[in-house]
Amino acid sequence: MHLFRKHVIAFSAAVLVTSAGLTACGSDDAAATHNDTDGLFISAMAMHHERAIEVGQLAANKGSDARVRDFGRLIVSQQSPELKALRGWSSEVPAPPNVDMGMPDGYVTDAELARLRGETGVTFDRDVLLASASSETGAAAMAQRELASGIYDPARTLATSIATAPTTQIPKLHELAAQLPG
Repeated sequence: MHLFRKHVIAFSAAVLVTSAGLTACGSDDAAATHNDTDGLFISAMAMHHERAIEVGQLAANKGSDARVRDFGRLIVSQQSPELKALRGWSSEVPAPPNVDMGMPDGYVTDAELARLRGETGVTFDRDVLLASASSETGAAAMAQRELASGIYDPARTLATSIATAPTTQIPKLHELAAQLPG
């Protein structure tokens, strides 16, 4: 994660310098509609959504609490169309070349997913909610970077909705985890 953040910080600085240069010198139509920040956001967010949908399906199928199952179904229903859109945008706005993507912020790792798959009952419910809260925190951080430097309108619109997670979705996940027995 830290390596990814260092790459993103260095990359973001390079994008800002490049964007300033393109603005001063003029640019072609593609540069005017999207930039490398958009490509990085779209690629990272698609990867993030793929894993969030996996976690959501796991919660929907395995949750012992109906609220956890409902949350899982909600994640799948909300993020599936967003993932479809992200995949469509990636053909128009590719990831920047020569950038080590690493894992997106808040990405539920393979090890974490395996641990969740092995858990049951309230332990699973609480852990899947807290993993999802961490995932949403990471997604919100990526969205903030897109809003700071990206210019591709569809990505910025999605980033705007994701950026609200710290004040909407994340507190609800922590509250629900705290309400579970045990």
